[in-house]
Amino acid sequence: MLLLSVAGGCASTPGPRTTRLADADLTQAVLTIRDQLAGSAFLTSRDAGSPEARLVVRRVENLSTDRIPEAEQWSLVSRVLAAEGMQDLLRSKNITVQLPPEKVRLLERGGLTFGEFQQESWPTHLLEAQIASATRAGSLTGGRDADIRKEYYLLSFAVEEVQSRALVWQGTTEVAREVWGSVLD
Repeated sequence: MLLLSVAGGCASTPGPRTTRLADADLTQAVLTIRDQLAGSAFLTSRDAGSPEARLVVRRVENLSTDRIPEAEQWSLVSRVLAAEGMQDLLRSKNITVQLPPEKVRLLERGGLTFGEFQQESWPTHLLEAQIASATRAGSLTGGRDADIRKEYYLLSFAVEEVQSRALVWQGTTEVAREVWGSVLD
């Protein structure tokens, strides 16, 4: 679903030839963030009788070295909220997930639909996500030329209550990708 660009990075024989995020990395990140959200005080303190919460995905920001298309960024966040069991859990806590209409169209153009999400209407909570990275390169042989590269990714999610501007939940997960070979490759 989320196939990120496969260009650049160091070569590795055998194995991956890039430090860019792979679908398997993102799938694991989605599950980690889903579990953090499911166990959060924000959700565990709510029940079916709680006042309705309308959670809108407001912003997804890519601060990584990867060029991640906007549709894939929004898909990552949508996958967390649509992950197995999450929609049932949110409904049981009287939380409705909403997306801005233009992002619904963006995802649909990319062939992705999240039918359980509604269009944005009077949000009570905002969800924001950020993808950041740091690159390290070095030489395993002690030479001048780099022959190893490692990319560290930090995926951060936060939910803010609109009226009070209070941060009610924050979750993070890290992914590291490493490859060996010629940097020129």
